[in-house]
Amino acid sequence: MPAQPNPPPRQPRFRLSRRARTPWQAPRARTLFTRPAASPQRVLLQRICLVAGLCALAFAVLYLDRDGLRDANRKVLGIVDLMYFTMVTVATVGYGDIVPVTARARLIDAFFIVPIRIVIWFVFLGTAYQFVIQRVIEEFRMKRLQKQLNDHVVICGYGLSGSVAVRELLESGFAAESIVVIDPQQAALEAATALGVAGLLGDPSREDLLQQAQVRLAKAVIIAVADDAIAILLTLTVRSIAPQTKIVARIQEQTYQRQLRQAGADVIVSSTKIGGLLLADAVDSDYIVPFINDLLSARGRVNLLEREATTQEVGRWSNALPGAVVVGLVRAGRVLSFYEDEPCPIEAGDLLMVIQSARHPGEAPAAC
Repeated sequence: MPAQPNPPPRQPRFRLSRRARTPWQAPRARTLFTRPAASPQRVLLQRICLVAGLCALAFAVLYLDRDGLRDANRKVLGIVDLMYFTMVTVATVGYGDIVPVTARARLIDAFFIVPIRIVIWFVFLGTAYQFVIQRVIEEFRMKRLQKQLNDHVVICGYGLSGSVAVRELLESGFAAESIVVIDPQQAALEAATALGVAGLLGDPSREDLLQQAQVRLAKAVIIAVADDAIAILLTLTVRSIAPQTKIVARIQEQTYQRQLRQAGADVIVSSTKIGGLLLADAVDSDYIVPFINDLLSARGRVNLLEREATTQEVGRWSNALPGAVVVGLVRAGRVLSFYEDEPCPIEAGDLLMVIQSARHPGEAPAAC
């Protein structure tokens, strides 16, 4: 049989090349919790019950071995004497008027009562640290943080969308110190603060937490909570505190978009709709979805930016900028798009929406 001709080599799919860059390294973790996981009254009650239980356990053991204890008169101890000995022993007072006289009693005191005494003292020290020392340190750190917060970004909710938003802000050049995350889950905050951002533990819709996050001085507030109704409530709360702060809200159901707009959201991002549109586009195309992902990511070869026109660009035509494609131009509140309006000379004060290369000026373009 004649040899079959080799099939033509399959052309590789189009892939956008990316810049070689040093991976972003997370700085030293910094955690700031303004609310304990449980109420102080509940924590204090639990620790009091723990101490009382340990004292009762020590008393029960000493009562069972009461024959091994003697006082100064060498008599067998009664209930009151045992209670007194238990408390002074646990408190490490030890007046010496009652002592163990048998080997078993001394072993019980050494290997059972002493560990109970250590645990109780750790409980006392931990309570003092949490309710006194830690609060003082936390208040000091909070005041220092609030003095530094200005033109920052507040992220309400550190779920899937919130975590992606934080990482994208860091990749795009935002300093970690200028990002504050508010979330009711301590595990989520620990993951956020591992990136170097500040974290506030609690419900993002609480006005006192928003005040502590200085939303009035923030550049923007990103609302990335999972529930749309909570997003509307949170938008109303933020808008009442900070009338001039930009609010970017994520929403899942399109039916709540009008209410969210009326609540004061400046930008509404429908994650469900955007994801559905990309899924539909991927049916008949192979390159659109990767290109859009590359376009929106700070790590891509091309960036979609919104910026003011530079002095070098003033006077040039909007369709003739070197190294950039102008897809929209905002002038006096009116949006001029490349697909509906004719090209026009760029004027000072114009806001440009451009697609431009992320290469450094001296970097050579990729070979075709």
